[in-house]
Amino acid sequence: MSNVKGTLLLVLGLVGGVPSTSAMAAELPQFAPQKHMGVATCGNSTCHSVKQLEEPSNVLQNEYPTWLFHDRHSKAYTTLLSEQSQRIASKLGIKDAANASICLDCHADNVPVEQRGEEFHMTDGVGCEACHGGSENWLGTHTIKPYNLQRNLADGMYPTANLADRTKLCVSCHVGNEKKLANHNIMGAGHPRLGFELDTFTIRQPEHYVVDEDYLERKNPDNPIRRLLVGSAVHAQSVAKNLGGSLINNPQGHPEVALYDCHSCHHSLSDLKWKQRPSTAGLKPGAIRLNDSSFILLAALTGALDSKLQDDMLRAIKALHSASTKSVRELQLAAAELQTLSVTSQSMFENVALTETDKRKMIEDLMRLGVRGEYRDYISAEQAVMAMDALSYSLPEEPSLTEVINRAYQYTQNDEAYRSEKFRKDLEAYLKLK
Repeated sequence: MSNVKGTLLLVLGLVGGVPSTSAMAAELPQFAPQKHMGVATCGNSTCHSVKQLEEPSNVLQNEYPTWLFHDRHSKAYTTLLSEQSQRIASKLGIKDAANASICLDCHADNVPVEQRGEEFHMTDGVGCEACHGGSENWLGTHTIKPYNLQRNLADGMYPTANLADRTKLCVSCHVGNEKKLANHNIMGAGHPRLGFELDTFTIRQPEHYVVDEDYLERKNPDNPIRRLLVGSAVHAQSVAKNLGGSLINNPQGHPEVALYDCHSCHHSLSDLKWKQRPSTAGLKPGAIRLNDSSFILLAALTGALDSKLQDDMLRAIKALHSASTKSVRELQLAAAELQTLSVTSQSMFENVALTETDKRKMIEDLMRLGVRGEYRDYISAEQAVMAMDALSYSLPEEPSLTEVINRAYQYTQNDEAYRSEKFRKDLEAYLKLK
């Protein structure tokens, strides 16, 4: 892959956003025009809450109880009723978190009142239509056989089967954007720090679908490695877009602080272990580092398939940090280049079948970046551990690798207790055995 530093016209276009590589970029369900009819219209005993199938079905038909009892999205609204949420709201000057759009935007299906059906209830939290789109036009037709995905999409169903569109939807809350964001004010009031990796979060919810022959025939390829790779590329695009837009050049007179690495500021004043990372070379002690963890992860994953693209990514990350000390305009241009590289990575990942050698190379590249010091920041280490875990599960069992990953999870279990040198030495010891 080549250096993609483009013309000013191209860069300006990228700052405004790059469309998905899918045929048409879908509008997120919250902002699409279709009416949301309510979870109750999906979760009845003849649709997605069937106790025992009477005839063959191409879906599980137990999606509703899976969501209700095992998926944290169903409890998202209830979280707003907790004492912790009320304390956060009080600090922000919000009377009631459960009625504030800034909270409901990600803790519920916060569509306008006129787009709520008779059985719609905000208290359902992040329900079916928050992800699958307002069902006003497809509720009664989406089960017609033979299944017609294109008809359903035309009727307003959101294309969650497309991994790029799915990630775009997930990161709209788990990362945030110009329309909705857990900003630094919210974090300062006590909101937990956000993190995200598509495959890890998909498994933990857990999944309410099975990728079998029928799924692949009707929809798009979906497996843990594709979720990791495509998800990481789209995640990075989202971060780059945030770094290139109004969140950087905002009315506060300074960039939105939530775009920076939390741990570059939040540590004990007696903690004097500051060191540069290779990608932050040039930053002086005290400089606030941008959260580049999504770019570091993507750079590690690209090297097995295109070493030139990996080199370009690492160079662009370094350029981003350098630009952050100069001007808003230079930062936006640097972010635009990273967005271009992330789109290139996505296209590559969507059109490749990985070999076992490729996967092992990705794991080793993830480890090498750690050995050279890129995981001194906790957030990058967290991303790397989730990626190594996903990749290792797709390979024949290797006890020594499993042990390293298990210890890595222990190292990153608590961000305040994270000690990067232990993690680095563990990765180095494993690579020496290879």
